[in-house]
Parts: sequence; C-alpha cells; structure tokens
Amino acid sequence: MARTSERAFNGLLAQALGRRHPRWAANAEQTGVIAGSAGKAPDIVVVPSGGSGAVPMVIETEYEPGRTVEADAEARLGSVLSASGRMLEQVVALIAPDRLQSIPQAELPDAIEQAAYRWRLATGHGAGVAWFPEDGWAAGSVDDLAGLCELVTVSELEVGRAADDMEMTVDTVSANLTAEAAATPRVLDGIAEALCLKPSDQTTKIGVTLLANALLFQLAVEGDENPATGWRVPGPDPSRTRQQVLDDWWKILDINYWPIFYTAHVVLAEIPQALAQSEVLPPLVEMAQRLAGQGAASTSDMAGQMFGKLITDRKLLATFYTRRESARLLAELAVDRLPVEDWSDQRQVEKLRVADLACGTGALLAAAYDRIASRVRRAGGDDALLHPAMMENVLVGADIMPAAVHLTCTSLSSMHPRTRYARSRISLMQFGLTPGTDPVGDRIRIGSLEMLDRKYQQGSWLETAELAVMPSQNDSNGNHKVLDHSSADLIIMNPPFVSPTNHADHARQGIAVPSFAGLGVDEDDQKLMSKRLASLTPRDGSAGHGNAGLGSNFLDLAHAKAVKPGGVIAFVLPQTVIAGHGWGKARKLLTDHYKDICVVSLIPGRSQASAFSADTGIAEVLIVATRRRSHEPAEDRVLWVSLRNRPRTPLEAVHVARQIASIKAGEPSMAGELRIGAGRAGGFAVTGMRTGPGYAGLTELGLGACGEAMASGRLWLPRLRRIEGVSITRLGELGERGPVHRDINGYVGEPGASPPRGPFDKEETADWRAAEYPMLWAHKAARETRMIVEPDTQGTIRPGMEELADKMWATRSRLHFTLGFRLTSQPLAACFTPEPCIGGAGWPTFTMDEQGWETAVLLWANTTPGLIAFWWVGSRQQKGRAILTISRLPELPVLDPRCLTSAQTDSALEIFDEFQTRDFRPANEAYRDPARIALDEAVLIGMLGLGGDTAGEDEIKASLKVLREQWCREPSVHGGKPTRPQ
Repeated sequence: MARTSERAFNGLLAQALGRRHPRWAANAEQTGVIAGSAGKAPDIVVVPSGGSGAVPMVIETEYEPGRTVEADAEARLGSVLSASGRMLEQVVALIAPDRLQSIPQAELPDAIEQAAYRWRLATGHGAGVAWFPEDGWAAGSVDDLAGLCELVTVSELEVGRAADDMEMTVDTVSANLTAEAAATPRVLDGIAEALCLKPSDQTTKIGVTLLANALLFQLAVEGDENPATGWRVPGPDPSRTRQQVLDDWWKILDINYWPIFYTAHVVLAEIPQALAQSEVLPPLVEMAQRLAGQGAASTSDMAGQMFGKLITDRKLLATFYTRRESARLLAELAVDRLPVEDWSDQRQVEKLRVADLACGTGALLAAAYDRIASRVRRAGGDDALLHPAMMENVLVGADIMPAAVHLTCTSLSSMHPRTRYARSRISLMQFGLTPGTDPVGDRIRIGSLEMLDRKYQQGSWLETAELAVMPSQNDSNGNHKVLDHSSADLIIMNPPFVSPTNHADHARQGIAVPSFAGLGVDEDDQKLMSKRLASLTPRDGSAGHGNAGLGSNFLDLAHAKAVKPGGVIAFVLPQTVIAGHGWGKARKLLTDHYKDICVVSLIPGRSQASAFSADTGIAEVLIVATRRRSHEPAEDRVLWVSLRNRPRTPLEAVHVARQIASIKAGEPSMAGELRIGAGRAGGFAVTGMRTGPGYAGLTELGLGACGEAMASGRLWLPRLRRIEGVSITRLGELGERGPVHRDINGYVGEPGASPPRGPFDKEETADWRAAEYPMLWAHKAARETRMIVEPDTQGTIRPGMEELADKMWATRSRLHFTLGFRLTSQPLAACFTPEPCIGGAGWPTFTMDEQGWETAVLLWANTTPGLIAFWWVGSRQQKGRAILTISRLPELPVLDPRCLTSAQTDSALEIFDEFQTRDFRPANEAYRDPARIALDEAVLIGMLGLGGDTAGEDEIKASLKVLREQWCREPSVHGGKPTRPQ
C-alpha cells in the first residue's frame, strides 16, 4: 500500500495553515531557513506579516506515535533565522494521526482539514526549556493549530524586555522633567490640565507615557500618505525639534489617527522647547526605535500596563489594569457565545455591538477584537477589511480619563494601524461638577453611570457623551450618542469596585464618598455625586448596593440599559459577588434574567494569585452569562470553574477558555477535572447550585457535594454520600442575630461625632464579673481554644442614651458566632460565654427562640461539618480566612435542633459537659486535632446515632477522617501554612 511521506504531509498542512490567515506565508521543508545550517529544513515555517514585531513559528511534525518529535522541536530552539536574524524562542511539536499516511493523496487535503492532532509548545532554549502543556499533549484541529500560531508569533520575552525598557525610560524622563520644570511649575500644571488630573509625579509620568505611545505609533504608520497633499508620515527622529514634532503630529492628524496624537500633541505643547529638546524627546525617540527594532508587536498594551500602574487614584477608585492573559481568557469565553452563525459573513460581524463602559486602557475591548478577528480569519475572511466597521460601529468604549481613552483608541487602532476609519465610538465621559450648556447651569455627572438615567429608558439612545475621541479634527467636538438602548451583543467590563460607604478608614482620611473621590473631586461634590447615583439606580430588580460598590452599579448599567436578550455579559468582579450580603441583589438579578452562567475563580496559592487584575490582592472572579429571552425557562445550576494558576500567556488563556466553553453549565452532577494536557489537573469544573459560593477556588470536588448538601438541608459524607436522619436548617430559622457593632458603640460620621450612633463607650476589662455591661468583642485566638470564652470588654452608657442602652442589653446571649473566621489561628465557629453578654465586632450574639436549642447548635458549629458549613457560605477574599457579614449570619447552615429527640438533646448537654474544658487547635488543623476528632464522633455517632452498629460506626469514622483531610488540604483553608496536611 502506498504511503504518504511526512514531507508530502507537511506541504499540504502548510497550505492549510496558509489559508487560515490572509497575511501569512506557510512553507514546508525549505532549506536555508536556519542560519549556519543551510541544509537543514524545518518541517513547517509559518511567517506572519507585521515587520520586525512578527516572529516566525516553526512546527516539527511526526506521524503517531511521534517518539522523537519533542526532541526535534527542542533542538530547534535557540536557532537563528537566516532572513531576520531572530532567535527561535518557541517551536511546536505536532503529532499527526497515523491513518493519514494511508489515505490517497487526492483525498488527503480534506482528511488533513478534518483530522485531530496532538501538540505541545516548547519555549526557551538550553536548560531553560519549558513546555505547554507541562505534561501530556493538547488536542485540536487545523483551526486550533492556526490559533496557536497566531498567539505565539509574538515574542513574550521581547515584549517583556520592551515593557521594562519603556518603563525605565518613562521614569527617567519624568524625573528629569519634574526636576527641570521646578522653576516653572506652570509646565507641570499644563500637563495635568491636559489630562484632567491634579499635578503630581504620577500625572507627569502619565503624560510622558502618552508621548512615548504616540512616538511608537508614529513608527507603525511611518510612510503613510496624506492623499490631499502627498505628505508622508516621517519616522520619529531624535534630531527633530519640539516644534517640528508638533508640526509632524498635526499633519498626521490631518490624515487620521486623531485618537492617538491629539492628547499627546497637547501634552508636548505644554513643555518648553529647550526642555523638550534636552530631556524629553531624544530619550523617548531612541526608546521607540529600540522597541521597534526588538519586535515589540503590542506597543499599546505596554503603554496600557504602565498607565495601570500610574493612575494616581487607582487604589482609591479600585481600578486595576486587567492583565493581558486574563483579558484573553474572559474575551474568549464571551466571544464564543456571540450570536454569529457565519463568521465569514462580513455583514453579520458588522452588526455586532461590543461595549466596555469603563474601558480603562482598552485591554478587554482589544482582547474581544482579537478573538473576533481570529474567528473571521478561521472562516476565510480578512479582518483588515472589517477594521473600519469595527472602529466605527462594533466597538464601544467609555471612560472618565482622557489618557485612558487615548490609550484605548491606540490599542484598537493598532490592530491595523494603516487602515483608516471615519470615526470611533470611544467616549470621554464627564465626572464631577461639569459646565452646563442648559439654563440649569453647572451639573453633577457620574461618568458612564449617567446612562442609568430613566429618561433615556424609552428613547432609542442611552446617554450622550460630551466628547468622543474621533480620528479627525472636525469630528472631535460636540455631543454624540454612545450606545443604542438594549443593543449590545456583549458587555465586557472590569469596573471599579470601590464602595461609596464611608467607614472609619476613609473618614480618618477626610474622604466623604470614596467611590467619587478620584480626579480631584471635592467633598461636597462627592456627596452630590453619591445622591445622583442613588437617584439613577433602578428601584426594582436592580443589582446596585452601596456596600457592594460601583461594580454592582455597572452590572445594573449592563443589564438595564445595554445588553439585549440573547446578549452576553462578561465581568471581572470581586469574589464577594458570590457570597457578600451587599451583592445579594446582583445574584438575584443574574438568577432571574440570565442562563449558562459561568464563574471562574483562582485556587489560592502565591501572593495575589487570586486576582485576575494587576497590582491587587483582592480575590476576583470572572462571570460570563447569557441574557435569557422572555420565553426561556430559568436554570438553577452554574458552571463553577477553579483554576490552579492564573493563565501565564495568551495561549494558555485561550486554551483554558476553550476547555471551559466545551462544558455545559446545565449538565448534571460533577464535570470533573479541567486538564491542561494529560498531567496534573489545571483546575476543576463542577455544575452546582447558583448560590454556591464555596465552589470558588475549590480543589476537592467532594467538598462541593458536602457544602451544597448542607446548604440544601442535608448531610453528605464521603463514600456514604447522603446521610438520612440528619436535618440541616439555616441559623435564621431558629432565632435572631444580634446588632451590628456600630449600633453598639459607633458614631454617625467620624469617630467622636455627635450624635453617637451607639449607646456605649467600651474599654477592655480584666474582670468581666464586675462589669455592668460585659461584652465579648474581639478575637484573641490564645484565649479561644475552649468552647467557653470569657467577655473581654465592658460598656459604659453615653450621656442621654440610657433607653437605647437598654435595647442593646436586651440582645445579650450566651451564644456567639464568629464573623471573620481566621481558620489558620482560630479554633471556634461559635462559643458560649459564662453568662449572657453583648456581642461585638468579632463575636455578635445570636438569640435562639428556644434556649434548649443552644447547646446542640454550638456543638454542631464546631464539628468539622459545622466548620465546613461556615467556610462554604463565607466569603474567602483572603487565604486561610472565611468571612460572614452579620447580615448573612442567618444563612449559616446548622443542625436543626427542632428535629432532635429529647434523648438527643440530653446527649448534647452531656457532650458539652465533657468537651467544655477541652482545648481545640485552629480550624485548619482539624485533621490532626484530637479534640475535634472526638467531638465529630461524639456528635455524629453518639448524639445523632449515625452508623447503628459497630461496623457502621467504623464507616462513619472513616468517612469523617476523609472529610477532615479533604477540607484541611484546601488552599483557602490552610492558607499555605506548614500546619496543613503534608
């Protein structure tokens, strides 16, 4: 039987790859490709266009079983390409199905198109070679292989070096500019005014970053011609004067590219000629030329990363740059759901509306554009032909910072820098007190959230922006419309998280309303802006809540005004969205109106590893959901995904997203491990209850079954599964929680303000027995090892507040529950005090409807299942800690004492007498804590009677042992402490 050689196969596969990108050349078995090895021919070389920024991709192939293909690929690493002099950093090892050898060559092209391949990517050279996947092989089609090549034809190493180079240069230029301009502060004031910021070192850095960005883009369009004058764009030159550069940029503006050069032109015009010539332009031009020569293919992304680091108010506004890899992950998950039947149909793509109404530097919009363009190319289209429509109609962005809007436009324009377009839909939104054009005069504006205004609800348009960043001078001024009502196919956002609530930390800093304190807005205007937001928040079915923060208001904006039925929302949100009390309305909105909900979280590990954004330690999740149409039934399941690592490269991000997208959220039971290759699981995916916060960051799927069962009123144990005869209820069904601590000793406004909010002043006491109003206030782990904890504080009534003090004293109880449970140091989820007392910030009271229920509930709360119940419903923003707000305490699953017999209630009292003097270890050591192990067995076997006979009791003990081990191995439980199971 005739067999097809690998050389012939490589030629046909190269042709198939070449058809998948309009600007690729794919060659097979060519000699002279590798410098110094003229006779050695790589199997396939994919050569993308894009000048020095594009890196050829070498593919080494073998038929199954592919015993030597990995060694062949690794041997290519470090080779130098003859044509460009570039070193090969990445090589693909590809295994083709053996059956392709025996297929007649006339049929082989179709067979190659339909075959499934296995591949691995080698990166680096010498002793530093890394593989993706780390173990085993990824699988996919020719389309997947083409997508792989797209994602790795940019040198990650060189982009990283270029970003470092850019940052160092900007730092140096900014410092020199600041020092030299000290005698003429008007220079720095002018730069700040151009950027709508206050003068500061950070503001100067932002201005310099925009200059660097414009010079880089000038290199990208060098040689472009003005058809009216014949003038061609020159490359940046360190010998040109400031005025010559300004003239060049103004002539470029006459051609197009208004979004990129206008703000930079304004900034440069504020710098005196001599200063620009000596300290600013030469080093920036030289840096731009270096970066271009190094193949920095994504200059706008580097500027965006720098901008994310430099925003003066980003910590206050809780705005963080979305990592490029995270943006690709979220965008791939979202774009995969877009309602496009045929990506080769240009008209269908042009009808899409993709919006980010807090776009920042455009990372998410650019990622969405990239994923759309990839699909167009896979379908045989040319995404360059779509670029004008993408910029003019498809992509919609809005932000409150001119520099951010500038960088967003640059990022999107960089997709095809020489392709012109008539206008953009990237808008600068007004923020704070703005000049009015109507008889009312000046008015308060709150950025994109102005679009919540009800008067636009019935109109065809949402809000109008005061300024759009347009590509021509004539289009740059005047109001324009941002987005049609309910027109968006995709809303993709990483909105600000900060809350308008002013607690003590912000009060001490003199910040009235943190969410509106950025960009120099004064205290009075902050308060007016907060009132404005309250007036615009939908009254019915809204997600907005002050304690949740502005992220919930942007979710309202996406739902109430922007995304249409059948459209997709894709958000980066704080992990508290799945558990926090303030986010309850947001969860209900998603439950009532969306389907195919997917929540992606990160398994806690290294520092900041639970965040998808840069420079933040806040645990975050990605949420993707499709808006239900009115006739579609509601679903009660969510696809919960926990990733071991945040994706490290765009390739890994897209690969993981495609694995996730292949799982249906509505499928029953467990989806199992999410593997990257054949080795260690890259994560876990499980379909579970919509109200299942415990799934976030989960590594042991059995714990999901246990937690979900208790939240549903049942007990589940490993191997034994559902346990009959044990009833679980919510704590709130059994009584009333005590007051929040601010109602006990707080103030309205700043500490010491009048009138007070609470009736007591408090102080620590060494002898609570002599206290008139004893309190159990704060956690001190060393004295909380036993189930009886003595009060630590006493209260003194504030003048004139005796009546309110009596009401607070009426909430006293022996039973107290923790709120901020530090699992790595604190042993108890609940405790008794020797006598009833007031509960404080760490230990609020709970009053049972029947006093006789207290002991059984106390015991249960401190068993391993009780600890797991707290961890399951609690928010896990920090490693080794589970948090319940006092508002959510009633949701805690506990043993239902109403279902106990009198004998079981008596048994609870006996068990408490036995254990009240026993010392417990921290909760995360339950697996090796003799007291916890004994308590588990005493409650579940002795009191509840599980197991029946000796053999059955042994099964219960074995099951509990497994449960303790599983739970204590969870990273969110042990927090990386050495006390975890080894």
